[in-house]
Amino acid sequence: MDSMGGARVAVDHLAVVPVVSIEEQLRDVRRERDALRRENRVLKIAVAELERVSERDTLTPLFNRRYFLTAIHQRIARFERHAETAAIVFADVNQLKYINDSFGHAAGDFALMQIADRLLGAIRATDVAARIGGDEFGLILDQSSEEGARTQVARLDAVLRAEPAVYDGHAITLSACFGVAMLQPGMTESDILAAADRDMYRCKQALGGPAGHR
Repeated sequence: MDSMGGARVAVDHLAVVPVVSIEEQLRDVRRERDALRRENRVLKIAVAELERVSERDTLTPLFNRRYFLTAIHQRIARFERHAETAAIVFADVNQLKYINDSFGHAAGDFALMQIADRLLGAIRATDVAARIGGDEFGLILDQSSEEGARTQVARLDAVLRAEPAVYDGHAITLSACFGVAMLQPGMTESDILAAADRDMYRCKQALGGPAGHR
């Protein structure tokens, strides 16, 4: 009697769980799942934006120095593994101080943005363009010979000089000195940049640049 009564009580307890309650719980779980998916998408977008900002120059549409050095490191690895050549180009803007002093720092920033746009528009999509210092730019010309790189540098120089940048009614002449360095066995990122810088300095000397440049 007691055992049968206990069994009835147990069955009664099991029978009182309503189907509606289970459906509500499932709906709650689905809502939480959907909310987590939305949060995950937002987080992915935020992370992607942070990565983009960390790689980009704050003034121009180009990459920054950090990304440029990483890109050189990647080219070194490719060169050592697969003998893929690349030319590193160092560009130093001419007379930026004169532009700043004559027309104001906003004009200097405008000149830098114009130079960045012209450089970016004159290289291939596979190449890399970066602003690596106040008035310094760096380029990576993938799968280029030294002869090809110097031909490209002459073209870039012509692109910069083709027409002045007009700021607030003032015509500002744009130009830069370029240096080229090729990937070589055993070189580091710093070695390659230093070699390109030395090559650029010869251009500065030819223009009568100051002895204490850089």
